[in-house]
Amino acid sequence: MGGFLENLKKAFSAQAGETGSDFITFKVKCDRCNEEITARVRKNSDISGVDTGEGPHGAVYFLRKEILGEKCNNLMNMKVYFGYDYVILSKEISGGKFVE
Repeated sequence: MGGFLENLKKAFSAQAGETGSDFITFKVKCDRCNEEITARVRKNSDISGVDTGEGPHGAVYFLRKEILGEKCNNLMNMKVYFGYDYVILSKEISGGKFVE
């Protein structure tokens, strides 16, 4: 019975975190220890609107996120500007790199 419940729990947590349209997923790699980290961003709470003239042309939303892995204490800082429908207009990261 425990195996069934564990599988059910995994299925629901994967659906909520990976396939939900309320999330945007970024993969980054730490410059110091090479740890790959998956950062999930909630559209309704992590991303904010931009002021007129802020960011690149057509920017509507902005994300600033700090990412810390488990292997070292290197803090990565990510900045992303989005257009309508959360299309990425520009992105930059310090302390790491984006993994495509």
